[in-house]
Amino acid sequence: MKRYLLTLALVCFAFIARSGNVFIFEQFDNSYLPTGWSVNGSQADYWQLMETNHAGGTPYEVEFYCNINGTWRLTTNAVDLTGVESVDFSFKHFYDQSMGVNLTVGIATKSGNEWHSGWSQTYTSGGQYQVNATIATEDMGKPNVSFCIYFTNSNDMNFSYIYIDDISVFIEQDLDLDLQDINVDEAQANRIFDVGMRLFNTGNNDVTSVECSYQFNDNQVVTQTFNENIPSGTFKNLTFDVPANLIPDDYNLTININKVNGVVDNDISNNSMTKKVSVACVPASRKPLFEHFSASSCGTCPVLSEAMDNFCNNNPGTFTYVKYMMNWPPPGDPYYTQDGNIRKTYYGVNQIPWLFMDSYACGVNAPSQSLFNEHLNESATMEVGGSYYTDGNIIHINAEIMPFASLDDVRVYVSVNEKVTYNNATTNGETSFHHVMMKMLPNAQGNTMSLHAGQLERLTFDYDMSSTHVEEMNDLEVAVWIQRHETKRVYNSRFLFETENHPYRPENLTVEKTGNIIQASWEAPSQVTPLGYNIWLNEDLIVENFNGTNYNFNGADGDYYCVQVQAVYPNNIVSVKAVATTNEHWAIGEVDGERLSVYPNPADDVIHVETSSETSQISIMNLHGNLIKTCFLNNNHVNVGDLPNGVYFVEIKENNGVRKIARVIINHK
Repeated sequence: MKRYLLTLALVCFAFIARSGNVFIFEQFDNSYLPTGWSVNGSQADYWQLMETNHAGGTPYEVEFYCNINGTWRLTTNAVDLTGVESVDFSFKHFYDQSMGVNLTVGIATKSGNEWHSGWSQTYTSGGQYQVNATIATEDMGKPNVSFCIYFTNSNDMNFSYIYIDDISVFIEQDLDLDLQDINVDEAQANRIFDVGMRLFNTGNNDVTSVECSYQFNDNQVVTQTFNENIPSGTFKNLTFDVPANLIPDDYNLTININKVNGVVDNDISNNSMTKKVSVACVPASRKPLFEHFSASSCGTCPVLSEAMDNFCNNNPGTFTYVKYMMNWPPPGDPYYTQDGNIRKTYYGVNQIPWLFMDSYACGVNAPSQSLFNEHLNESATMEVGGSYYTDGNIIHINAEIMPFASLDDVRVYVSVNEKVTYNNATTNGETSFHHVMMKMLPNAQGNTMSLHAGQLERLTFDYDMSSTHVEEMNDLEVAVWIQRHETKRVYNSRFLFETENHPYRPENLTVEKTGNIIQASWEAPSQVTPLGYNIWLNEDLIVENFNGTNYNFNGADGDYYCVQVQAVYPNNIVSVKAVATTNEHWAIGEVDGERLSVYPNPADDVIHVETSSETSQISIMNLHGNLIKTCFLNNNHVNVGDLPNGVYFVEIKENNGVRKIARVIINHK
């Protein structure tokens, strides 16, 4: 049985402050335990978060391996229960009983040093359970109350796995639906995206319908009635049928619960939430980040090292890689550093080898090719670029971040690695080690900054590497990545180019649209003249190594276009892109809140579009909002046999000028 330690992380949501009857609601959406939560007991390192759903919720869930007598606790953050006489506590759990019986599960509270049990039950058989209990301990009414779910095993022959999910603490009303979260990423790579939410029924009565609405800034309000069954004490994730369709900009997205079961519910204070969302002018390509914890004294580490070497050889140029050498097991790796120790603590690593890809734990295995491709093909909202070179023992770094959407309070990490090391070999048989981190600049805490769409950010460092473990100064590489410290989400990463001549981007790019012609013009970088320019219109590469500083695009009959220009230098070195957009845009105000019905979905060769008015033209767009084709309805049918498999959006413009949109999946059999 491998042992893992749960890592604490703050889950940040950008929403307005609100009051209500829900004190705790935790669905465990990622691989990190929320801030303020803890695990304890004699086998505390046998807890972990798993991407499973044995308890009946959605991945992730808490897993605990119980194999000796004792009591273990999963403890929540403290909440203020001033004036509260009792609360309702609900959670899901699954008891995978292998041998024996008599596992006691309970709920306890404390406002000081002593736990007070409020509910318990002894289970004689395994299975999936939903617990709904009223807690009225002596800690009620106190301002600083923590809860725990505890497990007591009284049979040392009882070897079991326990899974826990969907923990909530609330005061029950007759009819109350709580808006828990807005399920929309804060930075959107694509203009068209789904708007979702998480609802929690804190009332006594089951919910059978809920009317909700969303609005971006002062744009069109989209309203929908969901005829969904949400039993008392359970949650539901819902997605609006009408997706967002936005011009690139920063928005405040507000979601409201308007009616529950046809009426206003008992507590309107938890019916509204607002979240800041930034829509990128164009998607950026992504390179997944590997962070690998290892040591030359670790007997099992060569297996993962060899697997990753093979994986990297099969996927050249598609990833960024940093390996942190640890100081255990004894005698430890000679190339251990305090920077590596900080990253170990950040992720809560307590065994090696251990691998993360974009902060997601791969554990002791290399990722599957399909999982890696999923990360690689996910669109990003920023580019990473830049250069470095060495002069004696000094490394000179010029890192650039070009955001296509805005992100507040993120960290940019810069790691100087040696591509291959040899002198740190000790006891496990490995003789060479790849991508070994030597120094993080300025340190392992990263560089905190707020990124604004279209505004280039540059970090420069000149560092004397003679104080590090570097073996050869001509064997270095520089990895740069952007990460949110609290949630550990990695937005993008890149190895920098090795060159003394920094690849500066084009300057003063402007774009104008006249009729069906888009005119783009720019200036050469003031520091150097490139060999030429690569030019994109939206996501399509139009021309490579173009010799000139203006370019015209013909046949532009859409409403929104984004031009990207990238400077090209010798040895396949390129700059980050300069980006500019046209001034005419689609607007969400033109999207009606009524659902456009398209079927079958998924479709093969033909789709049927139901519309109440005479509609002459239909548009089909890809996930990024790019126009794929326009055609005319034929008895409300559209031929889609020529479209590749994938997800598309079908849009019609009715005679009254209102646009309606629906998502359709094309899957040719």
